[in-house]
Parts: sequence; structure tokens; C-alpha cells
Amino acid sequence: MIATLLLATGILFFWMVFKAFSSREIKARGWGFSCRIYRRDSEPFMYWVNFSCYLVIAVWTTVFAVRAALSH
Repeated sequence: MIATLLLATGILFFWMVFKAFSSREIKARGWGFSCRIYRRDSEPFMYWVNFSCYLVIAVWTTVFAVRAALSH
């Protein structure tokens, strides 16, 4: 069960990374319900910070999902 949840989260974040890379903009959530869009050309630092965070989350959740699936 937890492996499925982690894998779904990993797929979601990989999709967000793919969309950010292909569209050159990333949607970032702030505190509460605020949502910001950073563009690679106009705000490169915040774009790459969020991009790298999403990529790290995607990789780690996928790794944990595989480890959870193989541990049973």
C-alpha cells in the first residue's frame, strides 16, 4: 500500500518536472493556498530552486517506493 502511494507521488513529481522543463515555467506553492509561477527566463534562481526540489522529491519517493515494494 505504501509503495503504491510513494510511486504515485513520484510519478506526479516527475510529471511536474517534465512539464516545467518543457514549458520553461514552474508552478510553486507557497504557504497556505498561494501559488506562484516562475519562468526560467525572468526568474531563473527561483525556477531552478523549485525545479531541483521537485526533482529530488521525485527521485527519492520513487526510490522509497521500489525499496518498499521489494522489502515484502
